[in-house]
Amino acid sequence: MSKKSIFIVLLIVIIASAGYFLYKWTRGSTAAWKFIPSNAVVVITSEHLQDSTYVATEAGLDLKRLPLLDVASDNLSLLNLLTTDKKRLYNFLKSKAVSYSYHPRTATEWGVLMYIPVTSEEEQWLSSPQNANIRALHHNFQNHRITDIIDRNSRPLFSYLVEDNLLIVSYYGDLIEDAMRASSLSIQSFRLRSRFSNIDDSEFGTSIYLRNDAWKSVVSPDNAIGIYTEFARNFPTYQDFHIESKLGKKGNLTLKSLGSDAPDYYMANILKDIPGMPFAGHKHISQQTSFLYRSAAADKAAFQKEFSKWHKKYKSSSWDKLNYYISSESNLLINNLGSELILCQLEENNSISDGKILLAEFSNYDKVRPVLQKLARLSNTETNASVDQYQGYDIYSVPIPELPSGLYGPMFSGFPRSYFTYVAPYLVISNNSQVLQNYIVDYENQITWKQSPEYDSVLTKTNVEAQLSVIVNLRKAQTRAGNEGFTKYSDLISKMESVSFQCRYAKGEAFPEITFTPKKRQTASKVLNRTFLNIDIEWPDLFDTELTALQNPIDGSSEILLTDKSSNLLRTNNLREGKTEVIAKLDGPIVTASYKVDFLNIGRQQRIFATAKTIYALDEDDSTVVSTFTGILPSSADINALYSIDGGDEGSNRFIIKTTAEELFIWESVTKPVKRLNSSVRFENIQSPVIALNQIGNKGFIVTQKNGKIYLLKENGSVRQGFPVDILTRTASAFTWTQDPGTGQPELVGVSVSGELVRINMEGKITSRKQLLRPEPGSSFRTLFDRNSLDWILVRSVNSKTAIINKDGKELFEIKDILPNPVIQYHFFGVDNRFITIKSGGYTTVFDMSGKRLGDKAIPSEMPVQLTYQPGYYKLLIFSRSEKKIQVWSVKLR
Repeated sequence: MSKKSIFIVLLIVIIASAGYFLYKWTRGSTAAWKFIPSNAVVVITSEHLQDSTYVATEAGLDLKRLPLLDVASDNLSLLNLLTTDKKRLYNFLKSKAVSYSYHPRTATEWGVLMYIPVTSEEEQWLSSPQNANIRALHHNFQNHRITDIIDRNSRPLFSYLVEDNLLIVSYYGDLIEDAMRASSLSIQSFRLRSRFSNIDDSEFGTSIYLRNDAWKSVVSPDNAIGIYTEFARNFPTYQDFHIESKLGKKGNLTLKSLGSDAPDYYMANILKDIPGMPFAGHKHISQQTSFLYRSAAADKAAFQKEFSKWHKKYKSSSWDKLNYYISSESNLLINNLGSELILCQLEENNSISDGKILLAEFSNYDKVRPVLQKLARLSNTETNASVDQYQGYDIYSVPIPELPSGLYGPMFSGFPRSYFTYVAPYLVISNNSQVLQNYIVDYENQITWKQSPEYDSVLTKTNVEAQLSVIVNLRKAQTRAGNEGFTKYSDLISKMESVSFQCRYAKGEAFPEITFTPKKRQTASKVLNRTFLNIDIEWPDLFDTELTALQNPIDGSSEILLTDKSSNLLRTNNLREGKTEVIAKLDGPIVTASYKVDFLNIGRQQRIFATAKTIYALDEDDSTVVSTFTGILPSSADINALYSIDGGDEGSNRFIIKTTAEELFIWESVTKPVKRLNSSVRFENIQSPVIALNQIGNKGFIVTQKNGKIYLLKENGSVRQGFPVDILTRTASAFTWTQDPGTGQPELVGVSVSGELVRINMEGKITSRKQLLRPEPGSSFRTLFDRNSLDWILVRSVNSKTAIINKDGKELFEIKDILPNPVIQYHFFGVDNRFITIKSGGYTTVFDMSGKRLGDKAIPSEMPVQLTYQPGYYKLLIFSRSEKKIQVWSVKLR
C-alpha cells in the first residue's frame, strides 16, 4: 500500500473516531432535562426500576430499596391506576429509560415527576385510561391539555400529559405545570442540568444526579453525628452516581462518578492537588468502630505545606488557649503532623454514648512528650487529673474544649476534653479516658479490623487515590440514638455489612464514590435461626451456684467449667464430644460469676472465679500447664458475689468481692493480698454489681443500697465528699455512670423501683429526675447489667409482662404471658450483638433487641442459662442444665 493510501486510511480512522466521540459526547444524558423544573434536588434515569427484580451482589441487594432510588420506585406504583391490565403495563414500561425528578414541597416531603417515553400507539391508549375505579378530568395550561385522575369520591390521585413523546406524570398537578414552564425556557440556569445534561449515561443501567443537600433525607442533620455533616462538606455540591448495566452477583456494589466541581472547603482545598494514600491502619482500628472518617495524602511534604498555609489563617479559641499555656511549643503539634487523619466514632456502651478516637499520623513523639506533660499540668486545676499510665501508655488529660478542632479544623469536633497518648505511628486523642483505655485494650489484644473477616480488606481493594473516605459499620451504627434513617432501611442493613463513601480529587474536579459491601457467609435457610442441640454432658449433681461458660474474646472459643463432689475443677472445651478433664483442685464449688480476663497482664486470659472462701485465678500456658493463684479474704463471712472491674496496675482488671455480711473487698493483683475496700461504712443490701468509675481525676467505686442510698468511694475506699446521696425511694438495681456529652464529665445514673431515672453529678447533687412511663400502677423498674458490666438497659415488669427499655427510657419491646418469678438476663457482645434471655418456668427464650425471638424452640433449663457468641461464625451458644445434663445449644444468626 502506498504512503498516500496509508495516509488516507489513517485520516478516515481519525475522522471516524473523532466523529464517534463527538457523537458520544453530544448525545448527552438520557434524562428528560428539557422538562425538569429548576428546583429539582435529585434527577434519576433508569431502565430497571420498573423491573420486577433489580438485585446485585450475592446477598441479593434490592437496588430499588436503596436510598433515593426507593422514592422513584414507590412513585412508579401510581401507574397501576391507569389500567387493570398488568401485562399491558409491563409491556408499556419494558426496557424504557424512565426519568425522575424530585422537588421540595415541605421540609420533609418531595414531589416527584416521572418522564416515560411513549409511542404514538401508547399515546392513544393513555388518552382514555381503562380503569373503572378512576375518572379522568382535563384542564389546559399554556395550550397543553393536562389530564387529572380522580377516584369515585372525587379525590385527586395524580395528573399527567404527553409532550414530545414523553408521558409526564406526578401526584401533584402543579408540578406538571412547572415542567411545561421549564420546557419553554431557553436559558440553562438550572445547575444540575447545566452540569450533567451533556454526560452520556446511556451505557449505565441507572444514573443519579443530585445536590449535596439531598442526603438530608437519608441522614437528617438533626440526628447526624456532627463530624458527618462537616465531613460531607468536602464532597462536591453537585454529584453524579452511576450503576453499571451488568450487575455482578459477587463482590461489592459500587456507584461511580464521572466528576464535578470540587467544593470550596478547607480539607478539600488542602488535599485536591495531592494524590491519596493507601489505607494501612487496620491494626489500629478497634472493632468497636461504628463510623470511620479518614483523610490522607501520599506526599507528606506537600500536605504539610498546604496544611500549614491553611492553619496560619485559621482562627480558633482552642488554639488561642493552647498558645496561652505552652506558647510557641504548640507548633510542635502542627509541624510534626503526618498526612493521615482518622477519626473513629465508637459504638455505644455502658457509660459512653459519644466515644471518639482520633488518630493523627505523627512523628517525633519523644520531642512532643514533655510538651504534652507541660500542657496537661498547666491546663488542669484539679490534682491528680493531668497524667496517668495505662498498660505502659502515657495518658495526658487536657481540659481545653474542642482542642482537636483547633489543631486540625472543624471536621474534628466533639471533644469537650481531650485525652492524649501515642500508639506508633499515631498520636491518639479521645474525648473520654475510658474510651482511650478501651482502645488500648483492643489494640493490645488485637481486637481490630485486621482480625475482622468483614473489615480486613476495607479500603485496601478500592481506589487508593481517594483522599477522603467514610466507612459506616451498618450493624453498629443503626443502634445509635437518633438514627431513625437506619430503621427506614432495615432491609438494606440486613444484607449489607458496610457502606463506604470516598472522594477523589483530580484537576479541580471531585469524584465521589459509594460502595456497598454485602455480608459474608450467608447461612442456608434450613439452618438460619434454627435451634440445634450440640452436646449433652451427663452431670447428675451440679454443685456450683451457677453455670460457668467462659469465652476467649479474641477467637470466640468457649468452654464449660464444673466442679465435682471432691471439688475437682473440670473443663470441657470440646463442644462436640463433651469430654471433661481435671485442671485444678478447689476448696469447694464455684459460688460466683466467672470471668476470663488478662488479670496477670501477660498477654493471655486467666479464669477468675470464687468459692465460698477463696478467689482463684487459673493461668494456662502454651504447654497447657495450669498455674493456680489464690486470694483469701480477711473475713469469716462467705463470699457470695464477684465483680470484674478495670483500672488496675498497668491497666489490668481488678475484682470486687462481696460477702454474705455485705462486706466489700478488692483483689488488685496476684502479688497483693485481698484488702477491705472500706472500713468506715457498714453497707446494707448492696445491689449488684459494684461499678468502677475509672476516669482520670474521678476514679472510684459506685455502691448502691436497696434503700436508695448511693455511695461513691474513692480509690482508697473512703467516701467521696457529697456522698452518700439518698434518692428517697427504693432501688432494685445498682447505679452506674455515664458521660455528660456537654461537659465530657462523668455522672451517676440509675432508676428507682417506681421508674424515676435519676442523675447525680460528681459533687453529690441530684441534677435530674425523669419519670419513665408507668402504664400500670404496679409497674416496677430496675437496671439490667451484662454479666461483665459492659453495658446496661432498663426493665419494666408488672404481673406477667416485661418491657425492655433503652437508656433514654424508650420502650424497645414487651414480652407477655411470663410465668411468676422469671429470670431476665442481658448479654452484651458488642452493640450489634446484644441479647435478652427470659427464663419462664422450666424454659428459656432468647430475644434480640428488637424483640425478635431467636431460634425455633425454647431452651429447657432448670437454672439461668449462659451465652457466648462466636463472631467468626455468627453463632450463639446457649448453655443450660436440664434433666441431670449440661446441654449446649446453638443458633446461627446470619
